[in-house]
Amino acid sequence: MSRREALILGRYKRDPNRWQTDFGRWVADFGVPRIVAGLARDPALRVTNQTVYEWLQGHTPQPARAMALVEMSQGRLTLEAIYQHGRQMRQSEGDAGGRQ
Repeated sequence: MSRREALILGRYKRDPNRWQTDFGRWVADFGVPRIVAGLARDPALRVTNQTVYEWLQGHTPQPARAMALVEMSQGRLTLEAIYQHGRQMRQSEGDAGGRQ
């Protein structure tokens, strides 16, 4: 079963915060499969769909991949937007799991 099918069936909950940043909106608009295919053109940059979803969770891409994403976005993304997304996701995780 694909993640999309699982989302439709309600097995996974989509965290809306991940899709509200510049990076998240770009991924949503551009599409994970297109990102994976675009990076696959260079063997050193290849990733899986799971890797892109991990970036959305707050893991940050290696600098070479981040620069490739900026280029792929044709100016819509900046390195700062990509890394800011990671910081925001990690901070929101900390806020949710921190002291109450």
